[in-house]
This record gives sequence, structure tokens and C-alpha cells, in this order.
Amino acid sequence: MKLRSITKVVVLVVLSASFAFAQAGRSDEKSERFDSDDVQTLSGTITTIDHPIATFKTDDGKEYQIHMGPYWFWQREDYALKPNAKATVKGEVENVKGAMHFYPWEIVQGGKTLKLADDEGVPEWAGKRWVRGHGKDLGYGSRHARGNKGRGCGRCCG
Repeated sequence: MKLRSITKVVVLVVLSASFAFAQAGRSDEKSERFDSDDVQTLSGTITTIDHPIATFKTDDGKEYQIHMGPYWFWQREDYALKPNAKATVKGEVENVKGAMHFYPWEIVQGGKTLKLADDEGVPEWAGKRWVRGHGKDLGYGSRHARGNKGRGCGRCCG
């Protein structure tokens, strides 16, 4: 009886934590992981930073939530954003339930460029894990192999 009560409590805690840390955005769109549907470059001001989300207000007054990615990546790359400072953000923009979300590929602030994704929108922290998978082992990176009829890019893969 006591074990059953403990199990129920653990399950409730895990479920509560998963709801508490859930983020709005791409979680609703299971078929889309990384893409480049609506890539924009906008200038404005980073108004608040609460990792993994920052608020960005464009020069024309529109407000976006910037999805910054994992904090460990920012620490490893020695990246930092300054609040209430001008920035230029390039990446994919999505309207999710009336809120504007920005999935940045790069952020330029104070003359420093923070590279967060490649030109296909694949995050820099994803590494080679993402390009493998889906039941296929495409070698050193499917994004390279796709662009060269499966033979590799000729630079980093054979």
C-alpha cells in the first residue's frame, strides 16, 4: 500500500515537472524539426533575457520570443546577450497561437556574431546526431550527402 502511494506521488511529480518546463512553439508541429520556411533578418532591441527565452522588440515595435537553445551551449561558446541593447537577429519566424517566435540562426550584438544554427536551420548544438537517425546511417552528415546525391560533400565526407 505504501509503495503504491509513493509511485503515485512520483508519477504526479514527473508529470507536473514536464508541464512546468514545456515551451510553446514547435512542440505542436511534430512533422517539422528544423526548416527554413520564413527566414528573416530583423533589427531591434533585446529587452529581457530569461534563458532559454529572450524577448526581442523590433524597431517597428513588434515583439518576439527568441528561443536561444540550451544554456550549456551558450556557456561552452562563451556567448552572452546584453539586455536593453540593440541586436540584429536572423532566423526562422513562426506565429504560434498569436505569439511571434524567433528561432535564431545568428544574433549580432555589439559587433559580435553568435552562430546558433547552420544555413539549413540545424542548431549548432545538435552535432552529427541529428543528421543521422530516422533509421538511416548516412555517414558524416545527411545534409552534406543530400546535397551531393548521397555521395557526400567532398570536403568533410567521402
